[in-house]
Amino acid sequence: MPVVRIWWVLGWFQVAALLIATLWPAVALPGPEGSDKLVHLASFGWLMFWFAQVVVQRRWRLTLLLVGYGGLIELLQYFSGYRHGDCWDLLADCCGIFLAWAVVLWVSPNVIDRFSATVNG
Repeated sequence: MPVVRIWWVLGWFQVAALLIATLWPAVALPGPEGSDKLVHLASFGWLMFWFAQVVVQRRWRLTLLLVGYGGLIELLQYFSGYRHGDCWDLLADCCGIFLAWAVVLWVSPNVIDRFSATVNG
């Protein structure tokens, strides 16, 4: 199986895992109040970093999809009855997405190319 296909499959597993984790009944995270925003920032930043390796053209579409996904999660949490949607969580999601986009642009644009070279020898 080509590396790009594996990358996509692993990425979709991460999307599903994030959805399950965010809709699971609430668990108190250790740390000060509001520290869950770091989890949001890291989670969506990681998804952006991951998918930006295979979505090279039109990354703005990827950005819109991930922001929409974050918004969908917050709506689902709001209507779940046991979680609550929070606009600050969505803001943290967006910050993670844009931060990761910057990292991909300026620091690490071709992780998948290096990974492919390692796998393919």
